Amino acid sequence: MKRLVLVTLVAAILVDPGLSAERRYERPEVGLSSAIPAGWRIVRKPLSPCTNPVQRLAFRGHGALVQIVETLDYAYVHRFPTRPHRFSLRGAAQYQACCPPRDDKGWFLTFRDGNRGFYAYVYLGGKGSRREALAILDSLRVRAR
Repeated sequence: MKRLVLVTLVAAILVDPGLSAERRYERPEVGLSSAIPAGWRIVRKPLSPCTNPVQRLAFRGHGALVQIVETLDYAYVHRFPTRPHRFSLRGAAQYQACCPPRDDKGWFLTFRDGNRGFYAYVYLGGKGSRREALAILDSLRVRAR
């Protein structure tokens, strides 16, 4: 039985190496945290000059980028769609018009969580970056306002 558990654990690490060594990034001052897959790093400087929405979290890894920004227009939060149980990237990547953090094609997601409105920009890079980018979004924890 112990051998079966060990083999299963090793297989899980080999199948999903990017998420096996993840760590969490906490931003208690803004009430957000997210997992960071292995090989990804935190981006601390603002990636666009926009002040509303404001950058809350940003990560780079394997040529990919995930940026989460929050609207400061709280009166309009109810217009944002409810956060999905699991995020997905639908359709083809497009150039983004509003405060893009990168001059490239990517995805723009909107969602509401904890009575807060968010936009997520996702730009893919190398192999595995789609899965890792979505894992970052799926792991997002939001403190309600």
